[in-house]
Amino acid sequence: MARYQFLNVNPLGEIEEDCVCRAISLALDKDYYKIQEKLYLVAKLFECEYLCVCCYKYLLDNVYDLKRIEEVKGMTVEEFANYFPIGIFIVRVEGHLTCVIDNNIMDIWDCRDKIVDLVWEVK
Repeated sequence: MARYQFLNVNPLGEIEEDCVCRAISLALDKDYYKIQEKLYLVAKLFECEYLCVCCYKYLLDNVYDLKRIEEVKGMTVEEFANYFPIGIFIVRVEGHLTCVIDNNIMDIWDCRDKIVDLVWEVK
């Protein structure tokens, strides 16, 4: 059964709207600031805000070449985690990215009941 675990990988321990950096850095096991820097570069390329959808989709699809899992759209995060109990995933719900690692939803708030829009499989 999927579990929620509080985890904040923000280097300053701040609770802020940085879910994109937190989820990507955790899932990819990359430095938070390196992910933030890559997002800034993509934002400059697309002339948009660095946490917007187009930036992180570009980063995940084209820079890290992650596989998308789209057939899970409409499941809750908890249902998704139970359906894929093994692996590392970046999960998008409306207005938020979270990280699921081996059936554990790792985030600063419990989003198990939110509806999945898109998932990237890390491994």
